[in-house]
Amino acid sequence: MHIVLGGSFNPPTKAHVHIVKHLLSVFPHAFIIVVPVGDDYKKPELAPFSMRMDMLKLAFQDEKHVILSSLEANRGYQGTLYTLDELSEHYHDLHFVIGSDHLAGLPHWIRYQDLLAKYPFIVMNRQGYMTHEQAEAFFKDLPHRFIYVDFEDPSASTHVRKDIDKHQDLLHKDVYDYIKKHHIYEVKSHV
Repeated sequence: MHIVLGGSFNPPTKAHVHIVKHLLSVFPHAFIIVVPVGDDYKKPELAPFSMRMDMLKLAFQDEKHVILSSLEANRGYQGTLYTLDELSEHYHDLHFVIGSDHLAGLPHWIRYQDLLAKYPFIVMNRQGYMTHEQAEAFFKDLPHRFIYVDFEDPSASTHVRKDIDKHQDLLHKDVYDYIKKHHIYEVKSHV
């Protein structure tokens, strides 16, 4: 089994590491393929791909079942289905991880119906978002396969970017040091 965890990882936090560790505790024989979005992904304050990949290497340096993919580094963003189809040429039994907080927005994803029909989703249940029952009702008319996994970690990369020093406890020490050394996410003052 190969579990695909996509995201901006801007920066990768301990929450991302906790997600991977939790997935490996539930699926102990799996490999987690971490796929950061490329630089063309329209997201504010997106650090360069090469730096995000360096930080991912630091964050996951002790994880033997993690594969870091640079698939989206140099091509235009074409959606999750395209990425999974490309990964399926090299890896078998792909599952895609999604947080329950992203399920409601799934109909806005590129070719989401094909994505749902083709790949099983591992839904990380988060309190306050779509429940298992709500998700099944929401997608009842579409072929899909959801595997629900409970997980709660309130730390978010957005908070970290806003104040690296205040939230350094949410980062692996090597990632924090890398951010400081390379002056990533520093607010530029306009004089």
